[in-house]
Amino acid sequence: MAMSRKHYRAIARALRQAREYYPDDTNGIDYVMRELAGICAEDNHHFRRQTFYDAATSETPA
Repeated sequence: MAMSRKHYRAIARALRQAREYYPDDTNGIDYVMRELAGICAEDNHHFRRQTFYDAATSETPA
């Protein structure tokens, strides 16, 4: 079963919250974000990495 936009948004939300809770560990969180984006891109060729990165790092959720 392929992941849906709902799944991608939930993952981005979790990453965004991790960045809020652990502001001193953004390097580690960014690494996980890039790895997860790669997995999502393999799962769905329509996956937009930049949109995912923006949603995972913005203060205002997408």
